[in-house]
Amino acid sequence: MELILISHPDFFKGETELVSSLLDQYEFTYHLRKPNASNDELESFLKEIPDHLHDRIVISNSIEILERFNLKGIHFSTSNREKNNHLFRKYYKGTSCHSIGEIRKLNDSYDYVYLSPIFPSISKMGYRGNLKMEEVSEFLNEKRTSKIYALGGINADRVSELKSFDFDGFAILGSVWTDYPIKNQDEIENNLKKIHSLIH
Repeated sequence: MELILISHPDFFKGETELVSSLLDQYEFTYHLRKPNASNDELESFLKEIPDHLHDRIVISNSIEILERFNLKGIHFSTSNREKNNHLFRKYYKGTSCHSIGEIRKLNDSYDYVYLSPIFPSISKMGYRGNLKMEEVSEFLNEKRTSKIYALGGINADRVSELKSFDFDGFAILGSVWTDYPIKNQDEIENNLKKIHSLIH
């Protein structure tokens, strides 16, 4: 299974050093998602990540940043999917969906899709979905061209349950980042290390 780590939503001191170290040590894709960040802030962030790690980073929504750096690809949120029409080159791209029906409407126009929430969210308290896992399981066994990544409520205790399905991988956020990442960087690395060890 492939592993994706979604960034902490806010910048914090020492973040680029931590992210670079994690990318050097563990095999995963880093999804750079900072909802309130400007392109200038994102550019500054990426300039502090060594160039050889850029091809393992996916950026949220910003075609400008994608084309400025040699990144792995771009992730479009549901509200930004129309930006996909403005891509003039074939990039690795993904989006987020909350039902099997929504995925089917994409017509294989994305390389991967986050399906969420699989379990009650860790980062969004009280956020639960209406996915029927029997339907999800049947869909995952169908022939398809897009990879499907599980998202939502995934921690170390849930990885074995995920393995009983045919997801291509999963994305994590709340199970790795702490409430005070600037003070808990050892804990963050331990959280990622534990989950990473369970996927192989």
